[in-house]
Amino acid sequence: MLYGWIMGAGGNNSADDESLRLRRIVDSTPALIHTARPDGYLDFLNQTWIDFFGQPIEKLLGWEWTSFIHPEDVEAFVQKWRESIATGECFEGVARVRRADGEYRWMVHHKLAMRDEHREIIKWYGSSVDVDKRKRAAITKVKRAEERIQQSERELRTIVETIPAIVGTALPDGSVDFISQSWADYTGLSREQGLCSGWKQGSGWASAVHPDDRDRSTASLQAALTTGTSSDQEIRLRRADGTYRWFLSRNFPLRDDEGNIIKWYGVLFDIDDRKRAEDHLRDTRIKLSRASRIATVAELSASIAHELNQPLMAVFLNAQAAKRWLAANPPNLVQTNTSIDRILRDARAADEAMQHIRALFKQESFDKTEASIPEIMAEAVRLVQEDPNKREIPIDRDFDENLPNVSVDPIQIQQVFINLISNAIEAMEDSRLTSLAKVRAAVTDQNEVLIQVIDNGPGVDDPERIFEPFLTTKEKGMGIGLAVSRSIVEAHGGRIWAENNPGGGATFCVVLPLSFLSPDRLDFQRLLEPNTP
Repeated sequence: MLYGWIMGAGGNNSADDESLRLRRIVDSTPALIHTARPDGYLDFLNQTWIDFFGQPIEKLLGWEWTSFIHPEDVEAFVQKWRESIATGECFEGVARVRRADGEYRWMVHHKLAMRDEHREIIKWYGSSVDVDKRKRAAITKVKRAEERIQQSERELRTIVETIPAIVGTALPDGSVDFISQSWADYTGLSREQGLCSGWKQGSGWASAVHPDDRDRSTASLQAALTTGTSSDQEIRLRRADGTYRWFLSRNFPLRDDEGNIIKWYGVLFDIDDRKRAEDHLRDTRIKLSRASRIATVAELSASIAHELNQPLMAVFLNAQAAKRWLAANPPNLVQTNTSIDRILRDARAADEAMQHIRALFKQESFDKTEASIPEIMAEAVRLVQEDPNKREIPIDRDFDENLPNVSVDPIQIQQVFINLISNAIEAMEDSRLTSLAKVRAAVTDQNEVLIQVIDNGPGVDDPERIFEPFLTTKEKGMGIGLAVSRSIVEAHGGRIWAENNPGGGATFCVVLPLSFLSPDRLDFQRLLEPNTP
């Protein structure tokens, strides 16, 4: 009497027919349908349910159906069903139910109360849906996700434990809650000993910090904790054998979307070998710098001797000439007096050169006077040609008419051109061509005087670097003459450079201003610094 059961009414023939029709519909539907009394007593199961259980209907009514629920699910499922009975709220639950073949299938169960006009429950109607495939797929997916997470955790832990560094984490308050195995391997302390409540001096990992570094290390970490900023510091950590090694300690915060610190991460890198290498390199540089200074002084001493060689050679040759004139019979006193005058002149030139060199080393200001470039060049050529080895090389001079004077220190500028002319002559010693040196001077459009020393030698390999200290192309060269020349020219507000000629040879150019209103001092001390251009 399904219709009467559903409608709660007695039957006549018409009602019986309708009831049978509805019963057939309910039994043939693929859904698992059931009903229960207000107290939860199961009083009806459709044929689909009976076929699922494979049991007679009488073994399923009442509360017997609970024996078919999986043991792990039954207690929570029944408890939730009783709560719905007590409250009248609709019921929804998930549980595994044993099928006739013994297999448990995941099902979603729904129960809804039917009430009378007084809102009293008169019946519970329920249905169950087989979701086993979906549930198992979800479970499989979750398990795979969990396995991937576990695998990632294992890989991450392996990375953390194998990287050549000590890794740790701390809570927002600074309490260290993790430290890698490399800590225990290095210090010989347990991981538990590496943990501490906050960054406290002498506790936890700080117990392995060198006593001289603890205060500084603790203060740095506390400052980072207070300000929420990263910290970098170098500290020494005690190894298991008692040896202290230098480590670079880096700590940085991890923040959430709102900017709150949720974790501190720290890493310690062993930098002891690097520190020792840096110390060794620093000591080596100091020693090298000291040796370079000594070598530089020696080079400069030799260069000074070279610069003084020209006037002193002239003194020597004139002294020999005076001696020969006196030894003549009768003595030629006129020529002797001429040679003595030349000796005095060249000795005075040597003394002035020495005085100016002394001024260079003391970085004293130099006095400038109005001087004639042709006169300076003539004296420079004369001093160069006092050397018998340079006397045979012709030097062609070409100066603009009415060339204005320049405000310079004549002795210093003369030394520049003595050096340039000597270099030009020496550059042509092995030339297959007829050696010829030229000296030119002219006024440029920029209100400057351009002086050029030109040779037809092999040219310059690197015109840009030729003026660097101790860079020389001569077998016995010092590599200081051009560097000093540049310093002198620049101190006069001028410029000096070298160019290779299209047809061979080189041209050294010196530009001096016609008016130099801001006297300066030569920066000669920089030549004493190693590797300083």
